[in-house]
Amino acid sequence: RQASNMGWLTFTFSLQKKFEALFGDKLEVVRMHQQQEAVKFMAHFKRKFIIHRERRKSQLIKAGITSQPQPELFHIRSNGSPLFTRCIQIKPDAVSLNSEFCFILKVPFGQDEDSGIVYVWLGEKSDPEEAHLGEEIAQEMYDPEKYSLQVVREGEEPENFFWIGIGGRKNYEKSADYMRHTRLFRCSNEKGYFAVSEKCS
Repeated sequence: RQASNMGWLTFTFSLQKKFEALFGDKLEVVRMHQQQEAVKFMAHFKRKFIIHRERRKSQLIKAGITSQPQPELFHIRSNGSPLFTRCIQIKPDAVSLNSEFCFILKVPFGQDEDSGIVYVWLGEKSDPEEAHLGEEIAQEMYDPEKYSLQVVREGEEPENFFWIGIGGRKNYEKSADYMRHTRLFRCSNEKGYFAVSEKCS
């Protein structure tokens, strides 16, 4: 969502030609937007599709931008089908938690991200299968020699690192009823401005 159009243009005018030379007629180029991925695309990730925020660390270093390691919070959720499970990085804030989901929180200790702790937070109403998936994703995302892994259930969070990592205790949603309802909206600019209206609920 935050990516500029430059990446697509770079691929279209340079990399695509190289791929076409390698694969010929077997190559199919499909442009997809975040949250609109096709089933065929999602199937490759086996429910471990991770979406990071902002730019890669290597790009920031190359641009001369340096900063202290910050906590990272990921939200695990599936839309409609287990195949469409995504692990999406969100702002590390306690208000983002929800009792019906699982979250992954990384809290770094050192200046060079060489140590820290990773929490897999299980909401009290979360799906047990997603809880197990959260552990697997956390183990693959972070080096176990640098980051210790701890699974915590809602209501059993350690005060010193978990709550500090997401900015302190705050009220958050206990339900996700909106995930169980289908709603249809119509988007239009026929009146000269962009408008969204709900058609049925």
